[in-house]
Amino acid sequence: MENKNDVLQQISKKLSILIALQLQGENKTIEVKENVARFAKFGLTDSEIAEILNTTPGTVSVAKARIKKAKTK
Repeated sequence: MENKNDVLQQISKKLSILIALQLQGENKTIEVKENVARFAKFGLTDSEIAEILNTTPGTVSVAKARIKKAKTK
């Protein structure tokens, strides 16, 4: 059985995701890379992000790599 802190963390994560999805719905012109960055902040896996954005985990992985590369410039 999960303890209360684990349950609260899961609820918090899901609420954060719902907020991000709401923001995404308001601005349909956001690029995949920007969405990936937004959802990665919540600790989602590539597969979870891909499912939300209706794309592939490979696309998410490439976007993360490009984000990381851009930060090092």
